[in-house]
Parts: sequence; structure tokens; C-alpha cells
Amino acid sequence: MPVASRAWTAACALMLWAAACAIAPAAAEPPAAGLGEKTVGWDTYRRLDRLPYLDAESQTLQVSSFDRSGGDFDISTGNRNGTGGCLAPGGAGCVIAEDHGAGEVDSIWFTRDGGNVRAIGHIRIELDGQTVVDTPLQSLVDGELGAPFAWPLVANAAQSPGGVYIKVPMPYRRSMRISVASHLEYYHVDYRQFPNADGITTFSPADPALDVLDTLRAAGTADPKPATSTATQSNRVIDLPAGTEQTVAEASGPGSISALRLRLPAATDQLLAGLRLRIEFDGRTLVDAPLGEFFGAGLGANPVRSLMFAADPQPDRSLVLWDWWPMPFANSTRVTLVNTTAATVPGIAGDVTTTPDAQWAAALASGSAGYFTARAHAGPTIQGQDWVFADEQGHGKFVGVSHTIRGQRTKTAFSDGAPYFLEGAERVYTDGAASPQWYGTGTEDLYEGGWYFKDGTHFSDPLNGQPDQRTATGGCADYCVAVYRIMLADAIGYHSALRFGIEHGKRNMVQPDYSSTAFLYTQPDTALTGSDDVRPADPVDRVLHGYTDADATDQLLVSEYEGTEDTLPVVGSVRSTQGVITFHVQVDPGNHGVLLRRTSDQATGFQSADVAVDGVPAGTWLQPRSNTFHRWLDDTYLVPQSVTAGKAQLTITLAPTADSPPWTASRYHVDALTGPA
Repeated sequence: MPVASRAWTAACALMLWAAACAIAPAAAEPPAAGLGEKTVGWDTYRRLDRLPYLDAESQTLQVSSFDRSGGDFDISTGNRNGTGGCLAPGGAGCVIAEDHGAGEVDSIWFTRDGGNVRAIGHIRIELDGQTVVDTPLQSLVDGELGAPFAWPLVANAAQSPGGVYIKVPMPYRRSMRISVASHLEYYHVDYRQFPNADGITTFSPADPALDVLDTLRAAGTADPKPATSTATQSNRVIDLPAGTEQTVAEASGPGSISALRLRLPAATDQLLAGLRLRIEFDGRTLVDAPLGEFFGAGLGANPVRSLMFAADPQPDRSLVLWDWWPMPFANSTRVTLVNTTAATVPGIAGDVTTTPDAQWAAALASGSAGYFTARAHAGPTIQGQDWVFADEQGHGKFVGVSHTIRGQRTKTAFSDGAPYFLEGAERVYTDGAASPQWYGTGTEDLYEGGWYFKDGTHFSDPLNGQPDQRTATGGCADYCVAVYRIMLADAIGYHSALRFGIEHGKRNMVQPDYSSTAFLYTQPDTALTGSDDVRPADPVDRVLHGYTDADATDQLLVSEYEGTEDTLPVVGSVRSTQGVITFHVQVDPGNHGVLLRRTSDQATGFQSADVAVDGVPAGTWLQPRSNTFHRWLDDTYLVPQSVTAGKAQLTITLAPTADSPPWTASRYHVDALTGPA
């Protein structure tokens, strides 16, 4: 049959669509900001229009309570990812995170006792030597301290079922330490590191950030980005026959898609799975995802009120979908819908808002900003292998995921019917490192709930949610969930590669069907140039690199890396010393900073060394983690461009600090940052 497409100039007059068109933008046009600046503190949430920019000089890390053994292979027991324990005694009693240098704490999550965290006692947060929080953890997540520590920047186990979190962004210039009193179980702390403190002001709880709280509390009802005066709308209603693809909107650039609204007249579960959203930027299709899952509704029509997307079921069984990810393009963009079902879908109303903006032509061409990208795939999971949300080459950042699971409950020692797939933990690898940069504690923990989201409680918070959960009585074969997490301050950047995977059950021992749509900003080109390698235990390498140390010993280490390959032994020599270490490395003189990666023995934590480049101090390298089961560790130090730019050779000096255990290294790998600054 012919395709009917008609101008949709009067759609906002329709009763059901009127409410959708009334969604409020932010109140004021933002001031201009310099390109390439770090976005830290409250600016992350105040300037979401800058989300496409890629910060080359940062890394996002996680410390957590994951089981250092990696877990057993007994399907009758759950994971032991609450056993990681304290990093060290100190502070309020038990240190759970510590960093030296500039950075920002972005997300802190705990659970125990079904989400009641009173037994943990006090939490103390110290930044730059000053205590900014020292209060009972339960009081903090209950919002008793007041703004900025108020919902939804903090949540208790009723607001984020089964877990508690703190998402107040807390920058620091020199140091960070987080500690709790006692009885620690499951936790994670996500934080960023920067090579210097330029542009960073230490967090103060005296700023209530009421505007940020207002933006977050309006999630799902308003565009969270600053308003602009130049935005234009393209409105269209289409009938979409089976097996066809139709254009909803197209525009020329440079500019950005700032909002996308769709209304489906009859939103069945099958329709949300069978329609696909495709978006093309500058000739490349970078979004191709199931319509429902893209908007957080992977199981079907259910209310979703996240900060960046929403689903709003209407009384007449139609469904309004919203998206507010900023999507820049240099030359052109096209939004299409694809119907993979066997029936025509009539009367799909689309409203796409684009904003002309000259900045995106240069930013995308140089690689300083990324293209919005959605990586979607679905199918059975494979025993023994993580499900991969995204496997990327080039540079960019991971900013969230919408995840749909269809599985079977499992009889275990602790439950007659556990959704055992939720026992699986996420592992994130970047830039060729053999150690995960993130190693989580469980699937519902990644989504910052807990205890199977209190046995399936529906919730939709601005940055995390389980908006839908079904059993056999709800159109699901046995046990199904739809979950999401949005990562803005805690976005995971990468310079050459990223692999973000998640277990399905402890040790990937159960095989549910998974579907996921990961959200990223990407560029296809690497931002690194491999420059040099130093192997301290190799006498020839020591000569070639002018390597010197004092009172060093070499030891053969046969162990594994923690993470996805923790059953594969690795054999190598490790050099250990408490004396000063010096060596020379070659680098690309066009660099704007260096990544110095160390392969070490992490049997003992809190290895620490002062770093100097050509005699100029460049901060302190601290690694608080330890693991006596899987002892190999790759960790990376960000060397600032102020001591590397324009140089073809660097002299690196590492001076173990007075309180450090022996500094260990099997290899140093040097990458020059040669992408956009």
C-alpha cells in the first residue's frame, strides 16, 4: 500500500499530544564556554549541552568490594562480592577509597541488610585534607543533611530499591579519602582522576546547588539542557508499512539534535521490540536500536522518567517517548524508523528539535567532540563469556546503557527461585590494559539498587532504574527485567579502545537472553601513539633505557589478572624496590600528555611513589588496591602535558613515598596522547 505522510502542523492541538508538546525547556540560554575545558562539579549537570565533548586528560576508575578470588563455580551459592572489605584502616575506621592528586568523586553506592545501612555507622569524606561529610550513612542517604545531599542526588533503599547511593559530584585538587565506621559489605566508589588541578575548585557542601536538584527532579518531563533561542522543530506523522523504513526528520549542519519526541498510537510490547530507531550523522548510521529499549522500555510500555529519556503511557494506550541526548553533526543528520513487524503501524507522530551551532563542525572534525552512538544487540548469552555492552576502537566515552533481560529463576541454597543472572558483575577495560578499570559487584548493583531490586520493585530515578519487571503472569516466560543507568559525571572515557562487559550470573554460569543498547560518544580514530616499553627485570632493557634503582630484587611471579581471564596463568619477572627509580623513554614530541602504564604485583596495596619528569614534580602515583589471589595488575598514571609537550625523550623518576610498601613493576608502557587536546 502507498505510504501516507502528511505535515503535522496541528498535532499539538490534539488532546493527547498537547501534554507532550508542553514539556518545558530550561529557562535560560547558557553563556559561551571555551572548547576542550574539563566539565567538573555542578557544571556536569548545568551544561549537559557539552556532553559530547571528550576529555582527553582524565580517567574514570572504580574501587569496590568485588570478590578478589573471582568467585567459585558453585551455582547453589551467590557471589561473594561483598567480601572485598576495607582497603586499609583509617579515617572513620575503614578506608574504602583513596586518591592523591586531582579528581572528582562521582558515585558512591552501598548495600547490606536489604538496603538498611545503619550497621555501617558513620561515613567520612575528606577532600584536600578537609572533612566535608562526617555523619551516619543512613542519615546521609535519607537526605537529613539537606541540599545538596537531597533526593535524587542521594537515595535510600526505598528510593533506589535495595541499595543506597550518593551522586553529589565532589571535586578535589590534591587528595581524597572516603571511610566508614564498620560492618562494610557491598559497595562501589566511582571517581575521576585528572593530571592537574587546573580549573578545579574543591567541593563545598555550603553550595546547595538547588538548580541542579530542580533539573534532576524534573527528569522525564523537561529537557535538562540549557535552552537556546535558535532551536527549530520538524513535525511529521507517518504510516509505516511492514518491512519499510521512513524518514521522520532530516537537517543540515552544523548543529545538534537536542530533542526527539515520538507518539505511538498503540504501543504493544511487540511493537516496541519490532520498531527500530535509526539516526545517521554525517553519512554514518550510528544509532540502530529497538525503539522501546532506546527509551528504557525494553520489556514494553511502562513509565520511564530518566534524565535523558522517558516513556509516558497515555490513558488511550498510546505512548509518548522522549529523548534529550545532545547529538551533534557537522553536515547532516537523518532520523528514521524501521518496521520489522508483519503489520503496518499507522499514525506515528514525530517531533525532532535541532539547533544550528557552528561549534560542532570544528569539534567533530578535530575529534574533541564525539558523535552520539547507540550500540544495540540481542541474543542468548554464552556460558563462560561476559555479555558485551560495547566493544569500541577509537576514542570516546561510555555514558549509559538500557538493558533488557529474559531469564529463568534458579533454585539455590539461599532461595527456591533466584533471578541468578543478577549475580553477574560488570568489568570495564580501556586502552589495552589487561586489568579492568571497573570491576563491579552484581548486576542490580551496577544499576545501584540491591537484593534483586527488593524482589522486583519498579522504580525510575533520573540516573538509574528498573522501570519494569515481569514474571510468567506478566507476559514473560519466567523472570524478566528492564533496567538502565545513565553515567554523566562518571562517564568512562577511553583513548584507543573500550570493552564494557557484564557477567550473567556468577562466573557466567546461567544463560538468559540479553538485549542491550549502550549509549556513547565516539570517534573512530585513536587518540594514542604507542611510544616505548621498559622492562625493569631485563638487564638489556635497563641499559637501553638508562634504568637505575637501589636495593632492588627480582622475583618470578606466576599468577593471573583479575577479571575475565582470571583462570589463565601469566608468568613474568617483577622488580621490587623502596629506592628511587629513574629511566628514559621516547615519546612523540607532538604529545599533549602521556599515559604511563605499570604492570605490577598487587599482593600488597597502597604502593605509592612521587613522580617527576625531567626533574619537575608531576604528582604522586598511588594504587590502593590489592589482591593476593590474582596478583597481576595494570594501572595507569596520567602525566600532564606541562612536563611532556614538545619533548621526544623524557626522564621519569619514581620515588617511593616513606609510608609505601616496596614499589613493584614488571613493565612500564608509554602511550603519548596525540589526539585532540
